[in-house]
Amino acid sequence: MRDDLSRLAADKAHEAVIAARTAARIADCWRMMGAQAAPAGRFMLGDEIGVLDLYLAVVSRWGPRRKGFYAAAPGLADVVRAVDAEPRLAALWAERMPFEGEWEGL
Repeated sequence: MRDDLSRLAADKAHEAVIAARTAARIADCWRMMGAQAAPAGRFMLGDEIGVLDLYLAVVSRWGPRRKGFYAAAPGLADVVRAVDAEPRLAALWAERMPFEGEWEGL
């Protein structure tokens, strides 16, 4: 819902506050997950990539973007980096979520 804040804000003037508060809430959720989950290997459940790893890699790009994710859940950073580097996913990342410029965001 954060991609169209007008769905949450009754007034355009409120959108910046909603954006900031939802970003803070997402970061808080990442902190909780990072505090409670520890990778069991190179990936979340071991040394083989799984759906949970793919999910983590994709949603960690949405908000608060990767730099915020790394700050909130540093123990999970190596997992998303391993997923990013997975050769079998290179074409997918290039087509759907290319690593250009400041893709990791703030």
